[in-house]
Amino acid sequence: MRLPSLYVLVTLVGLSWACQPGDLLEVIPSAGTVDYLTGGCGHEWVAFSSGNSTAALSPLAIKAQVPGDLLTDLQAAGHIGDPLYELNFLKSAIWDQQTWTFTTNFTVDIRQVGLDAATPNRLQLVFDGVKMGAIIRVNGKVLGTATSQFIRYTYDLKPEDLRAGNGANKLEVVFDRSIRVGGRFMACSGGWDWAPYTNTMQEDATTFSYGIWKHVYLIYTPQGSASITHVVPHVFFKGLYPTQALVDGQHAGFTVKVKVFLSAPAATNGTLALLPSWRSANISRRISIPAGGSNHTLEVQADATEIKLWWPIGMGEQPLYKLGVQFQGDGQTVPVTQTSRRIGFRYFALVTGNDTDPAYVARASTEEGTESMGMYFRINGAAFWSKGANVIPMEELEGRMLGEAHRVMVRSAAHGGMNTLRVWGGGIFLPDEFYDACDELGLLVFHDMMYAQLGHAPERTSVQDTELRHQVRRLSSHPSIVIWDGCNECTVTMGSPTEIYATFVMTVVAEEDSSRSIWPSCPAFGWSTGVHKLDSLPNGNPLTTPGKSRTIEVHGYYQHGNGFPAMNGEIKMYPFKANIPIKVSTESTGLDHPNIFASEFGAVVMSSFESMAPTLAPEHWGLHGGQQSDTCEYDVHVVAHNQCQGSNVMAQRNYPCDNLINAYFGDHPDSYFNMTGEAIFKQQLYQCMLSQALILKTDIETRRSANQFGCLVWQLNEIWPTGGWGSLEYGTPVKGQVLGGRWKPLHYLFRRSLFADVMATCGLDGQCYVKNDSPRPFWGMCSVTALHFDGHQTGLFWLGFDLPQGPGVKQLFKVNVSNMNGADYILRSECWPTEVREQGHAITAFGASMENVVSFNEILMARPADLRLPAAKVSATVAPSPNEDGSIDILLTADNTALFVTLTTLAHGRFSDNAFAMPPGKGKARGFTAL
Repeated sequence: MRLPSLYVLVTLVGLSWACQPGDLLEVIPSAGTVDYLTGGCGHEWVAFSSGNSTAALSPLAIKAQVPGDLLTDLQAAGHIGDPLYELNFLKSAIWDQQTWTFTTNFTVDIRQVGLDAATPNRLQLVFDGVKMGAIIRVNGKVLGTATSQFIRYTYDLKPEDLRAGNGANKLEVVFDRSIRVGGRFMACSGGWDWAPYTNTMQEDATTFSYGIWKHVYLIYTPQGSASITHVVPHVFFKGLYPTQALVDGQHAGFTVKVKVFLSAPAATNGTLALLPSWRSANISRRISIPAGGSNHTLEVQADATEIKLWWPIGMGEQPLYKLGVQFQGDGQTVPVTQTSRRIGFRYFALVTGNDTDPAYVARASTEEGTESMGMYFRINGAAFWSKGANVIPMEELEGRMLGEAHRVMVRSAAHGGMNTLRVWGGGIFLPDEFYDACDELGLLVFHDMMYAQLGHAPERTSVQDTELRHQVRRLSSHPSIVIWDGCNECTVTMGSPTEIYATFVMTVVAEEDSSRSIWPSCPAFGWSTGVHKLDSLPNGNPLTTPGKSRTIEVHGYYQHGNGFPAMNGEIKMYPFKANIPIKVSTESTGLDHPNIFASEFGAVVMSSFESMAPTLAPEHWGLHGGQQSDTCEYDVHVVAHNQCQGSNVMAQRNYPCDNLINAYFGDHPDSYFNMTGEAIFKQQLYQCMLSQALILKTDIETRRSANQFGCLVWQLNEIWPTGGWGSLEYGTPVKGQVLGGRWKPLHYLFRRSLFADVMATCGLDGQCYVKNDSPRPFWGMCSVTALHFDGHQTGLFWLGFDLPQGPGVKQLFKVNVSNMNGADYILRSECWPTEVREQGHAITAFGASMENVVSFNEILMARPADLRLPAAKVSATVAPSPNEDGSIDILLTADNTALFVTLTTLAHGRFSDNAFAMPPGKGKARGFTAL
């Protein structure tokens, strides 16, 4: 069988990036004057190394970029190659075996800013993010020590700390590996089963790069004024618990409680005001604030007639409202301190009981804890199917981190049919651009706290208390964030070491934010006390968890890779059977039946040749690297991955893909995987990516035939251009990469059918189903056609459906395939609406996409290895110029039936469809949409 692989290269103009004040990874405090001390904003930074004679390292001085990280600076200075190329990430002596100090100069006219007055104004030095342990000095004086990547550090600068007049002040940040940081940095730094494993450690945790990864600035606050450090709006629905979709203008409205955190150089009086954009009248209050930090809470109402509801994507619009905040100190000469946040109005509930039963709702309205019937979500009264993926950090090298890349990644999730993203707890609290994009596009966020195994467990310390409070305050304005949970895979059991997630971590979170559902961990059995039973919002009581009960949330199934000595996976080949065709569940479905939420499951995968080739020497272009295999052993008492001896570059790229390729494309000898070269590497990677797509396709279609209301794939994105679990590739626009991540075949399948609200598929013995997981009725048609590999097509099914609103509405049907051999055809199902009826609620009427087709599904009835496909030649013609909207047309033709035709490009953007079947003859048009 000739593999139907097609590579079309389209060249677009490259992108350029520059640091700009305001291009921030998080919102900064509001004060009188802010002076950025960052490299692209007028201040030059230099990084000095101490040298290490034992390691034969001489002292160095290199230009540093702030925000950034040391490894990116070393690469820019020519002292190391790309850290992700070959095994460069293991050549760690230069960054790990000597002390590095980042330094810059700044000037302050003490007299001009009034620091020498009898009642002085205030000047503060602020670091939004430092990774990892570092000593902060100004003119040789130690101001403090940074020990958490997730804290904003603020230091007062006194007149005696500064040079007189306009003298240059020396700022130093000394990264000292002896400083204990308690694991308070990105847990996947230095390795995970989808990230490069380094050979550097601190305490019990692996490490990689470090540096000043967010902005540094001076804040000047004049006497009689105050800086606003956090604005924390919490939105509360005023009505009874709804089980039907709320309607704009016809609900009980919302109360917005806004806690404003201020910091003043001296005690002062003034007026604190809220300026809500949804009403003409402002809310103000006279307040007295002490010297130092304090907070004040104001309330403002939002009547139903004043606002429109915020909905997830596919359920309605995402209106955002500006909430201005200002503080005016007494005295006309004192400037106004002002800032703003954007908020949305929605009521979210994490549901664990049968709230379709009015008797249950009445009883549960006065109860606390969690039921064990299942787990699903409601928003504004409408239950919905949660579909999406888990998000890991886009970068380990913070100097490459781009806010726009996060925005494009979120856009890809939305275009892929997702409505929910889970921020995984072994990473970071992400840049503001990620959350802003989720707010604007309607992606819900299920958010872990940043705790994980391997040296990153919580401790009840003031540092971690500060970290939790800062991050929850920082992010609380985002309507997209709907759940806070304690950790990843750390089952919270009272009376055990993990109870700290209930008694400390989530207790602090609940104190800071009572407007969102909280959850012990991911996955979890729920709560015994501390939350309202109907919606899982905190009720102020102590948080406790039950013993084991019925499972309502799960992680898995995971298809790992094996068959080759590597850092992850079994060395021995363990075959598995392809789930083709699927076995359709005939169990009853619906909200009133026991159900389950899958918050993680997935399959390993490599990335495309375009992505991986720039990180490998050409002689290593092959799944086994064209090298002698490493010797790898697993020792559970040492680390959670294999210990490998050798220099095989592919052994370091996480899981092998051998067993996946064998399962779907037939058994291959080692000699096949040992082959190298551009053509064979493209073929191997193509097979690997299709294997992942087929595993997840059959897994999700099997799950959708059962009663599951959560479907979050592990994982959305990759952290480096190689092996992982993502449907999007590494998204930093370095050589070979696409901004935000090139779509793998799986992501196109999400868009086409797997995450379509209405979808039909078929399985074993012609058993089929159509599923309506939309929160509105579906009136339309579904058809099933057999595409025979000789080119002709046979209609097997055509029927109208009148399905009530979902989620969880399933109708079974059968097609007759008894006289056909699954090796000679595929099935193609289509669903489209034929009628739109007025619903009387705010959820949008059933909309169509893809030229009125809401889902299009190509269904294998045998694994690819068993298909009797003819040899096919596929030709592509690329339009000479873009369309008015910037898209580029591509016309494809095939002389015989071709399956999983896949286009790829080095250009920044995506195709309208990919990994599709092509009958012979008539051409098929596809488009490329540039970023």
